[in-house]
Amino acid sequence: MEAQTQTFMNYEVWLKMKQEQFSKNGYDQVTIEDLWKYCLTFLWKNFRPERYHEEVKAIMDIELNDYFNYASLEAQVYNVTSLEDMDFNDILGS
Repeated sequence: MEAQTQTFMNYEVWLKMKQEQFSKNGYDQVTIEDLWKYCLTFLWKNFRPERYHEEVKAIMDIELNDYFNYASLEAQVYNVTSLEDMDFNDILGS
């Protein structure tokens, strides 16, 4: 089994609990994979806790605003539309 898959499996139950909490607040579109990506690329980008229980606590402490600030930033940075694909008539009101 691939190491990264094994690592994900170690946190899957906690990510699922957090995803269910988001879902109860009306945010069904957030998946456990989205939360895992948030942890790896944002939450633990500069410092990943050394102990498992600290990582679990960090997952369980994720707030809706924290996640959606990250998702908004990711959408702005990584989902950039090329200028050729943009409809400037909508922007300019033409």
